[in-house]
Amino acid sequence: MENEISKEIERLQIQIGCIIRLGRLKKGLSQLDLALKFGSNSTLIGRIERGETISGWDKIYILIKALEIKINDLFILKSKDELLNIVADSKKLEQKLTKEKAKYYLSLQESIKELFE
Repeated sequence: MENEISKEIERLQIQIGCIIRLGRLKKGLSQLDLALKFGSNSTLIGRIERGETISGWDKIYILIKALEIKINDLFILKSKDELLNIVADSKKLEQKLTKEKAKYYLSLQESIKELFE
């Protein structure tokens, strides 16, 4: 049971990051643009988007309000295919898809697949 919950939490962290990244890219904002918009820094935005950290809920809430994301979209666990589609949509919206970013997206896709095994 505990292992299942920790996997769900990990999925949730990745999901929140993916949804926030997609919302930012849909608005045509860089991480720095978004950070400046709500008085933070791009490092924090990057860590949230990569699922490395879940910041204070107040910051997450401010972010999703700025990006016009519904709070329910963050916390209702998505299926593997839904998450992979979010990642694919984000990758398509990247204006400067460097080798490093392409490698990150591939790694993210693999991480998502592993979480559902």
